[in-house]
Amino acid sequence: WYYKDGKTLVSTPVVTGDVSKGRGTPTGVYYILYKTTDYTLTGQGYESEVDYWLPFTQMGVGIHDSSWRNDYGRDIYTYDGSHGCVNTPLEAVKKIYNNIESTYPVVVHW
Repeated sequence: WYYKDGKTLVSTPVVTGDVSKGRGTPTGVYYILYKTTDYTLTGQGYESEVDYWLPFTQMGVGIHDSSWRNDYGRDIYTYDGSHGCVNTPLEAVKKIYNNIESTYPVVVHW
């Protein structure tokens, strides 16, 4: 969920870190470090282009679109999750991106 001015602006299913591979999204309270568009995510064994990137940890975990996914939510994170990021449908992350500022708090729990 993304709340702004006390109202729910975005409510969407997402896919978080793959717990079966020890990549669970880190829980806690963070802040959006910065935001950018047309970004390339890179890591061990992958390189992925995203339209919207909103990192919230210094270790490279953030919120982004994920064009390679057709489905979100449920228990996908238990067997086909991300490397730790919050994979979000394009229209939802676009709306978040256009309405959020750096330093906005991010609360991660599961």
